[in-house]
Amino acid sequence: MDVRIASEKEKEKWNQFVDQEDGSFFQYFDWKYVYELNTSKHRFIPLIIENDSSEILGIFPIEENLQSLYGSLESLPLGASDGFLIKKDLIEPEKKMVIQSFLDYIDAHYSGSHSLLNLREHLPLSEQSLPPSQILIENGFTWFNNASSKLPCTHVMPLEKPFYEKIWSDLFSTKLKQRIRHVKKSNVKVIIDDDLKYKDDFIQMEIHIAKKFGSVEKKEVHEQVFRIFQKKLKLFILLLDSKPIAGVLCYYTPKVAYQAMAPYWPIAEDYLTNTLPICASIRYACDKGYQNYEMGITSTETLAYYKEKFGVRRIPLMMYQKEFSHFKIIANKIAGSIIQGGKKLVDSLR
Repeated sequence: MDVRIASEKEKEKWNQFVDQEDGSFFQYFDWKYVYELNTSKHRFIPLIIENDSSEILGIFPIEENLQSLYGSLESLPLGASDGFLIKKDLIEPEKKMVIQSFLDYIDAHYSGSHSLLNLREHLPLSEQSLPPSQILIENGFTWFNNASSKLPCTHVMPLEKPFYEKIWSDLFSTKLKQRIRHVKKSNVKVIIDDDLKYKDDFIQMEIHIAKKFGSVEKKEVHEQVFRIFQKKLKLFILLLDSKPIAGVLCYYTPKVAYQAMAPYWPIAEDYLTNTLPICASIRYACDKGYQNYEMGITSTETLAYYKEKFGVRRIPLMMYQKEFSHFKIIANKIAGSIIQGGKKLVDSLR
């Protein structure tokens, strides 16, 4: 089987395959234009395999990160469910051949120049746990065993209409429903911002909340996401006296709603932070006939405890790493420490 890098002309065909094979929103070809905002440091590598009839058998989108001394590969950094996607109706030996072809291509083209590959296996949302992938283990990948804690994970809620009879009554905890009813009596309301009137406010909230938890996010990246995926997203905004204080951004494939971000300003803590717009986004997905609602990556028990009040279930992230060169990994760490030390020195002299 021949592996190649798909061209931009094949974007629609690629995206149709993602939809047909129940792929993830984060596997769409359009992410190329987000990852490659800084093309000198990042590159989107859309690997593809077809049969003799030009029918796609599998895709494997990867981000190449060249910020360090030696480059690294990841599949992909911004989503909970990504990795390779294989045509569902292939028999097991054929699926293994497709996966092996991807892995052989990566070894042949990148193992000599890059340090490592981080891979998150794409799992069906019906799977609550799986044993580690044997073919990945056989190809030198190390599985990060999270079987006991199921962390990090994503949280998934199967949806069924009508919302109040099927989701609200059966899944939401009694205490959470009581608190939501209480807050709804105050002067706050949730709107669906179809015109993206509050997009800039939302981005400011997201950058603020990311900084609070120790990470740095760039405004231009978020703006690019809104530009590229405008027709595949919805923004739910919590207003207090007409001012936005919290929000939820959701992405959509034909079957799944993905909660991507849920930031808030400190004042929203008096109004259940982002609970009301989350609830509104779940109801919207249910009413529109989506089959599942995914709540994004969860890394801590505290966050898991909060999400599970909505009745969602844990699906552990199946995370793997393959070292191409231990020397290059160490060299990257040393170079990173030197650069970080230099930045601190410059800051201290200012």
